[in-house]
Amino acid sequence: MIKAPKYLAALTGAVFLSGCQIMGDPGSLPFLEAALETANPAASTASLANGAIIVSGPDGYCVDTRTLRSTASGGFAAIASCNILTGGESGPIVEPVLVTVTVKRTTGAVPSPQDIANALETELLDNRELSAVTAGQFAKGGEAAFQNSDPRHWRGVFELGGHIVGVTLYAPKGSPFVGAQGAAFLNTVSSRIRANSATPNRSAEQTQPEIDTQEG
Repeated sequence: MIKAPKYLAALTGAVFLSGCQIMGDPGSLPFLEAALETANPAASTASLANGAIIVSGPDGYCVDTRTLRSTASGGFAAIASCNILTGGESGPIVEPVLVTVTVKRTTGAVPSPQDIANALETELLDNRELSAVTAGQFAKGGEAAFQNSDPRHWRGVFELGGHIVGVTLYAPKGSPFVGAQGAAFLNTVSSRIRANSATPNRSAEQTQPEIDTQEG
């Protein structure tokens, strides 16, 4: 079982791709310094980009409020096991995976998995066109996410409501989510984002208030 601190450490290596360029590192932002003091570490949903993008995880998976960042133009959220995030106080035991979601305003074409592989200087192992996102499996980069995480990981990017949404999935070595199940899980998360964000000005319950209201 992966402990919560190891999951949080994964955020320091999270990156987002827009076009062929790697954007800023959410884990380097100062909001991480005060994150551990949050009373409620897990939420069912999170609102990014002034409510334009609503993020939530499948059953058993929550948004980590301690590393959540929302700006007027985008933001960052991480999804992990509710049970792990709350130290066993809430949620069933589920497969330990980490999904990061990064949102920016659309500034260009949505990159393909091969574009992402080229930017990361790694091999594209698999490419799946799914119902909600085109996901690519990459040969390296996942090993820095958390202890015993597999180098192989999944990434996808899609456009929604004038924003570009990047989703990345990291899984432990030996996990079924390293393979095809990881792509399916990323598609489920992307489907939920699309469905939840379909209604303008929607206010989600248990959503973390905006932490950074400056343009990002």
